Parts: sequence; C-alpha cells; structure tokens
Amino acid sequence: MTILERLGQRSKPFLIILGLLLVVLQSVINYLTGPDIAFFIFYLLPISLVAWLVGRRAAVFVSLASAAGYFFTEQTTGHLDARPFIPYFNVFAQLAAFLFVTYFVSALRRSHDQERKLARTDDLTGVINRRSFFEASQHEINRARRHRHPFTVAYMDVDDFKLINDNYGHSIGDTVLRSVSQTIKNNIREIDVVARLGGDEFVILMPETGEAAAQAVVARVHQNIMDTMREYGWPITFSIGVVTWTTPPRTVDIMIKQADEAMYEVKNGGKNRVTHLRLSGEPVPAT
Repeated sequence: MTILERLGQRSKPFLIILGLLLVVLQSVINYLTGPDIAFFIFYLLPISLVAWLVGRRAAVFVSLASAAGYFFTEQTTGHLDARPFIPYFNVFAQLAAFLFVTYFVSALRRSHDQERKLARTDDLTGVINRRSFFEASQHEINRARRHRHPFTVAYMDVDDFKLINDNYGHSIGDTVLRSVSQTIKNNIREIDVVARLGGDEFVILMPETGEAAAQAVVARVHQNIMDTMREYGWPITFSIGVVTWTTPPRTVDIMIKQADEAMYEVKNGGKNRVTHLRLSGEPVPAT
C-alpha cells in the first residue's frame, strides 16, 4: 500500500490539519532560510494533497493559508520592494496559481473517480459488474476464512428473457433489466452486494449470512420483483439458486459455479422457483 493510499484511509479533518501543518512548517523553514531560497513551489505539496484526498473546498482553504504564510515570511525576512504595491500583486498572483492547482488536481481526482466507477459498474443497470463482484467475493471468502462465519450467494436468471426482446423490443428488455436490478437493490440489506454478471443473470452476495437469514432476504427479493413485473404487465418469472457456505470455497469460480448449477436445477425443474443449498468448502484452518 502506498503512502497516498494510507493517507486516503484517514479522516478528512486529519488530512486538512496535516495540510495546514505542512504549510506552517514550510513557512517556518522559509523564514529561517531567508529570501535567497524560493519556497513557492513547495506550498503546492499540501495544496495538491488536500485537493486530491479531501476536495476542492478544503484545498481552497489550504491555498489561502499558503498564500498568507508565504506573504508573511517574505515580508518578515526583509524581501522588500521600493514599490509598495508589488508584494500585494505578487501574493495575489501566487494565490491565483495555488487556486489553479487546486482546481486542476480536484478535477483530475473527479475524473479519476468517475473512470473507476465506470470500470466497476454495469453501464445498463448501474449495479456492479462481473469484475467488481469477483473482487468483493474474494474479499468475503478471505474474511470467512479468518473469522469462521458463513456467507450466502444467490444466482438469479430471468426466465425466457429472449421472448421479451422478441415480443416487446430490446428497449423494453433493457427497461426490464433496469427494473430488476433496482428492485433487488431496494430489497437487500446494506451489507449485501448485487451484480449483473451478463445478459439477464444477476447475483447477490450476502456476507456473514446463514441459511435462515438468507432465505428471508431472497424471499423478499423474489416477491418484490414478481410484484414489479406484474405491475408493468410483463410476463416474467425468475429462477434462483441460493448457496449458503458454512465454510468458504477455495475460489470465487467454485462459488459461482455451485450457485449457477443450483439455478439451472430450478430452470430444468420448471422455472420460477428458489432452491437453497447448504455447502461446505475447504476446512477453515485452525488459528
């Protein structure tokens, strides 16, 4: 983990105070070294740091503090000019430069965050995509190994979705998928994760969730998405395979494969049902 990543885990007040302390430190060093060494560029470090990790407003405040600190040290170290307005012109020019860096770095951070979000999100439904789901699942498998708790995965498929596209059009098909994903999101817990793995297949990861709790969540989700489909008059049902892992599987691929197979058992048995398995993966090592 890099220093920037470690700092990113700290609170915003801590980061703002850290930025201001760096400004004070640089002002003191600037005062001690005198006017012969230019410290202007070093003030960009705390400004850029706060702009990237906290945001534009906080960075504007640090920019004002930097301009004030630089002006004070320049004046007290005897860096004078025969024309009295020059120091004030200079400090406003420096502040403009600080604010430009603030705007540039904060805009770069917003662009960076947006690109990361797009890379992790399914562009049609807004839920996370396959890659992000695999990362979240691997994290949960690792946690389950350490803390010895169960977790549950539900694999959901829209029955005969091709008929919706053929009979109603692809735009309605897209609306169906968006409605399904939104209804699932509205009916799962904050700790749960929903993803679209592709096509008309969705998956729900329920961390630290045993069989009974998972059955309650899946039943609520199934009931509400069926109500949504009936509300819009769409002849759609859902096949759902649910697997509760009492000990974690070796890999995410195994986890997905078992839930997928459970879902296909439902499809092969008549569709529009939920099946729930209770499996044990590799033994949790003793600590």
